[in-house]
Amino acid sequence: MRMGLLMNIRTIFLGLAAFGLALAAPLAQAQTARPGLDAATASTIIAACEAYAVEHELALTIAVFDEGANLQGLLRMDGAILASLDIAQWKGRTAANLGRTTGGLGEAAIDRPAIYHVPGLATLQGGVPIRNAAGVLIGGVGASGAASADDEACAMAGIEAAGLTYNRAGAE
Repeated sequence: MRMGLLMNIRTIFLGLAAFGLALAAPLAQAQTARPGLDAATASTIIAACEAYAVEHELALTIAVFDEGANLQGLLRMDGAILASLDIAQWKGRTAANLGRTTGGLGEAAIDRPAIYHVPGLATLQGGVPIRNAAGVLIGGVGASGAASADDEACAMAGIEAAGLTYNRAGAE
């Protein structure tokens, strides 16, 4: 009797498990992969930005963030000021979160000064969004330690060297 009861419970449990899997299967198939930024690409961006900085005699910190604004890679070059560690991350995280250059955000703040009061938002040049060929936002780069225009040019050079872009699809 007890053995029969255990068999019935087991049969019911297996039936419910199979039913649950049957319901979940269409959901799993409907899931599409999101474009992302892997560690190898982040390393390529950092290496190219570093090469740009060396060529232009700059000492920078370079921070690369993924599509969730999580730090994916960081390099503080010899001679880069300590404050550049925080500033590069601030710029890169802002670019990854908003999908626009931090310099562009600074320009927008001229007409909308409330932007300056948003905690954690960088408004200095040097933060650049990373987009794939389709223009989908997949992260951001922040560079700091030189003049802001040089920081931005370095970040852009790193993105381009990785075969990516910072422009939206259809933008020039």
